[in-house]
This record gives sequence, C-alpha cells and structure tokens, in this order.
Amino acid sequence: MIAYTCWRLSGRELVVIAPGFWRVRLAWENLFLANHFLRRGYDVAVLDFRGHGDSGGRYGFGASESSDLLAVVGELVGDGKPYSRFAVIGLSMGGTIAAVALARRPLLPCRGLAMISSPADFRALRPRPWKSGALRQVRLRHVVRMPRLSARGLFAAKPAAAAAVARLAFPKLIVTAEGDWLVDPSHGRILLQAAAPPVDCVHLDLPGSLHADALVKFAPLALLRLLDRWFARNAPP
Repeated sequence: MIAYTCWRLSGRELVVIAPGFWRVRLAWENLFLANHFLRRGYDVAVLDFRGHGDSGGRYGFGASESSDLLAVVGELVGDGKPYSRFAVIGLSMGGTIAAVALARRPLLPCRGLAMISSPADFRALRPRPWKSGALRQVRLRHVVRMPRLSARGLFAAKPAAAAAVARLAFPKLIVTAEGDWLVDPSHGRILLQAAAPPVDCVHLDLPGSLHADALVKFAPLALLRLLDRWFARNAPP
C-alpha cells in the first residue's frame, strides 16, 4: 500500500509532490510546499514512497519506486477520476523517480516536471556530510525515523534520470544549488544536456550548501519565486 494525502480545494489542476529519500509526505517542508500551491489555486497530492511513513514495502533507492508514483497518479488522474491532467514537483530522488515513472508512461497527461536537486545518476552521488547544509538538514528526528530499506534494492539497477528526461516531451525544470552537499550541480548539467526540449535549468547561487527540501526551509523566497514563474508559464492553475 502506498499512502498519500490529497488536498482538494476545488482546483482544476493537480500538483503531485514526490519527496526525497528519508522524507515523509507530512514533513514540514512538504506541507509548506503544498500550502503554497493550494493558495496559488492548485489541488495538491503528496505521497510516501515505499518504506517511508505510512506506506508499506521497503525502499530501494529508485529500483521500484516509480511504480509508487504511478499508482498515486492512477488513482487521481484519468477518465472518471478527479483530474484530467497533473504536474509533478520532485525533490532530490523524488525528481529522479518521477522522471523515470513518466518515461515509463509517455501517454500520461503530465503538464510539467520540476526536478529540485535531483541526481542524474544515483551511482555518481558523492555526499559531503561535513558541509553546513548537511548539518542543518539531517536532524535527530530523521535518524530515529530511518526508512525501511530493501537489501535487494540496494544492489538492483538504479534509475537513469538522464535517459528518462530525454524521452519527456512536456516542459521540464531542473533546479540546482551552489555547493549542494549531496547532489553536485554537475548532475543538473547532465540532465540539461540530455533532456528533450522544452527544458529550463536554473542554478541558485545561494550560501549554505543547501539540498532539495533544505531550499524550501532555508531559502523559500528564492525557490518559490522560481517555481511560481515557471508554473505560471508552463502549467498555470
């Protein structure tokens, strides 16, 4: 079972938020993003990937998690469902998983995908936990709520986001941050070079080596202004 929460305030357009590893759907950062887009006129859904929060199963770092996103979209979007189309905001691995999921189902009515601090290749990650961004982002509450992991998934094939974005014809936004402690901005450049048009890539030159949802918490104005402009142009409410 994959758990998700959908806030419906009569919006005609749906935004799905795909959290990163170790983050649950009701984390403060996800609630902040959801509330912002609700106020902008969208309905919003946020899921717990397998092994996280209230979802069953075990997390495999992208080995099977694309099916989780497709399951949630399948319940909400399509003939006889509440929504006829949707857009996705993916944070860190959530963005990578979303790209792979959408490439698996090219006929899904997706209006756009925003990938925030998303790795192009999981195997190329080189974490730098001594950086200030890691010390601010990884808290004791995260350590004591470790996701349930799949030993098989650790060694299974991982998602190739670069190959996925090359097959996505709808608008894409790739966001990187200066000094990101987990996903180096070079991942964003790889995604940009591989992505089919239309695609925008924005590098946030911010202090603090912030990664993914840390941008939501510590640099909300910069991130939300960027998302608002891009959504207004590519997937308005």
